[in-house]
Amino acid sequence: MSDGQRAIDKLRDVIYQCNRCAHCFDLSWLGDYNKCPAYRFGVFESYTGRGRFFLARALVDGKTDYTAEIAQRVFACTECRACAEHCFKYISTTDVYAAMKEDLAARDLLPPRLAAGLADAGGLGEYHNVYQGSQEDRLAWLPDRSRVDKKAEVVFFVGCTSAYARQNMALDLYALLEQAGIDFTIMSDEWCCGHPYLAGGQMGKARASIQHTLDAVEKLGAKQLVFNCPGCQRAFRDDWTELTGQAAPFEAVHVIELLAERLKQGEIAMKRFRPKTMITYHDPCVLGRWMGIYDAPRELIKAIPGANLVEMPRNRRDAYCCGAGGMIRYDFEAMANLAGADRIAEAEATGAEMILSACPACVMQLQQSRQRAKSRLKVMDITQLLASQLQPLRAKR
Repeated sequence: MSDGQRAIDKLRDVIYQCNRCAHCFDLSWLGDYNKCPAYRFGVFESYTGRGRFFLARALVDGKTDYTAEIAQRVFACTECRACAEHCFKYISTTDVYAAMKEDLAARDLLPPRLAAGLADAGGLGEYHNVYQGSQEDRLAWLPDRSRVDKKAEVVFFVGCTSAYARQNMALDLYALLEQAGIDFTIMSDEWCCGHPYLAGGQMGKARASIQHTLDAVEKLGAKQLVFNCPGCQRAFRDDWTELTGQAAPFEAVHVIELLAERLKQGEIAMKRFRPKTMITYHDPCVLGRWMGIYDAPRELIKAIPGANLVEMPRNRRDAYCCGAGGMIRYDFEAMANLAGADRIAEAEATGAEMILSACPACVMQLQQSRQRAKSRLKVMDITQLLASQLQPLRAKR
C-alpha cells in the first residue's frame, strides 16, 4: 500500500455512522463493572471505541494524520470486540481498528516490541512462531511421531502456545482426540496461524502464513482442522475469507465444539468429579464475541457429574477480556495485568474454586494473574479437565 492509499478511507461511511452515544464503553447495567480494558487502563476517552472513532473521523476528514500517539491508542486495544457487541448502531468497530492498524503498519508506526516480535529477522518471519523457538522443537511434546504427516481427514493444529509454552495443553488435546476415537494427523511443518500478523496490521504476511497451512493440509487430504486456540481457529474460519474472499477448503472447529456434538449424540460421557465442585468459566473474546461459541463449553462442564457451573456477572457477550488479546502484552503489559487482576477478582467473588477457559492465551494470562494476586483459584484450560473426565467412546447403534 503506497502512502497515498489508506485502508481507513474505504470506511468513511462506516465511521460517519457513529452517533457518539458511549455504549461502546458503558456497562453500567451490571453495576461497577466496565467493558473496555484499554479505557480502564488509559483513563482518557481516546482509548475507548468512541475515542478511536473520533480519531478515525479526524483522519478521513483530513484534520490529522497518523502519528505515534494515535498508534498508542489503536494498538492498546485488546480486540475483545465488546464495543462492537454493544454498539447502539451495530457498527463493526473492529473493522475500523483493523484498517487503522493496517495503515499504521504501512507507515512503520507499530509499537516497538510488537514490531520486533513480527520482524522478518529475529521475529515471527524467521521462526514462524511467536516464541522464537526452533522448528525442530515444535513437536518435542509428542509422545511419539506415529501420527505426524499421516493421511487423515482431521488435522490437529497445535498452535504456537501449546507447542512451546504450554505443552500440557497439546498433550491434553492429543489425549482427548484419541479417547474420542478420532483418527487425526499432525503437520511436521506447522507455522503460526497468522493471527499475530493480523493484530499487527500486516495483512500480506498473514495471507502468506495461512497459505502455507492450506498447502500442507491439501497434501494430507484433510477435511477438518481441530484447534484448542480460538485465535488460530478464527484465522482459518473467518480471517482467510475476509482477506481473500474465498473460504478455506476445510472445516475449522474448536475441540469443544467437536466434543459437545459427540456428547449430544451420546458418543461420549463424563466421569464423576468431586461432589459440589464450584466452577466458573471465562469466555475467551475470540471464541465468544468473535465466533459466537458460548454454549459448547458450558454443555461440557454441566455434563460432568459433581461439577456445578457458577457464572461471573460479566459472562457470554458481556464477558470481560482477560487482557491477553490483540498481542498487547508486547507493549502494554501493565494494561494486560490490570485486566487479568480484575477478572481473577470477579471469579473469586463467585465462590468458585476453579476457573476454566478455552484459550491458551487466556489460561496463561489468568494463571499469571492468579499468582500475582496469591489467589486460591485453580486456573485450567477446559481441555485439561475434560481429558481426565472423558469416558471411552460409546458404541454407535
